[in-house]
Amino acid sequence: MAVFLGNSVQLTINSVDVTAWATSISGFNSTADDLTTTAMGDANVTRIGGMQDSSFSCTLHNDMAASAVYATLKDLLGSAVTVEITPTSGGVSATNPKLSASCLVTELPFMDGAVGDLAEISITWPVSGVITTTVS
Repeated sequence: MAVFLGNSVQLTINSVDVTAWATSISGFNSTADDLTTTAMGDANVTRIGGMQDSSFSCTLHNDMAASAVYATLKDLLGSAVTVEITPTSGGVSATNPKLSASCLVTELPFMDGAVGDLAEISITWPVSGVITTTVS
């Protein structure tokens, strides 16, 4: 895939397309533990990768209408939900892969903003398990 404008990223949470309310998406962010394997007599630190961890973050316009953001998310706190991200609105392919993962809904702000701001919510959820890539 060539460089692209990120204005048509597709975001689905719990089988509901929330793309129309998304203003930023940061996911999936992955890290691996750094395990030191250095032993006596070694002149340099040696390491191996350990357990991997990932998270998903996004900012959504806060819409209280039926079938919108609040109605979609309000009952999910404490549940594991599937989150799917596709870079563009085109078909899923090797150049437009869809990533999906099970995320634990650990936070769900009702409102986030100040006087005069657009009502939005920002969420960050940990991934539970592996991130899957689909290319067809």
